[in-house]
Amino acid sequence: MKTLVIHPEDKSTDFLDVIYKGKDWTIETRHKGPDYSKKEFIQQVKDHDRIIIMGHGYPGGLFMSHINPEVVYLLREIECICIWCNADQFVNKYKLTGFYTGMFISEVGEANYFNINASQEQVDISNNMFSELVAQYVDEPSATLHQIIKDRYYTTCPIVKFNNDRLYYQDEESLLAQRDLEEELKTYKS
Repeated sequence: MKTLVIHPEDKSTDFLDVIYKGKDWTIETRHKGPDYSKKEFIQQVKDHDRIIIMGHGYPGGLFMSHINPEVVYLLREIECICIWCNADQFVNKYKLTGFYTGMFISEVGEANYFNINASQEQVDISNNMFSELVAQYVDEPSATLHQIIKDRYYTTCPIVKFNNDRLYYQDEESLLAQRDLEEELKTYKS
């Protein structure tokens, strides 16, 4: 499978590098800007079967990248793995398919924000465990990847528990069922 990785350079997400280290994939770490045009990005997406998008993000996309609502039409055409905080809101809103995360605690400050008392060591263990599992099973189909990560990314650590509760998978079949339900609700409300 021809894979494109979008992972903007950021020391705080370097733990994700293990996912693509040693893989024969296209790795894009440049920030959005004049050295990485939107046209170049679009062509890269079109030339690949799968895109792995990771780093720091928000419900509208991935920071420091071209991943935003303007490129959703491209993302609907390929398999997506989306690893950033609140990727679930982006994936669900734009009805994408693949493996994705919700809010994902990867820093002590984020743990504190969610009232989880955590040390840097606990955060590092969680980050490394997650990344190593994804790296090991990333070439499995997304549904299998999701189930394996849910089953094996588990300890008594509250950060791991928090993150594991926010791992998702969506396929075309579930999207069709969701669309059917939405249509039924519209008919019912009429």
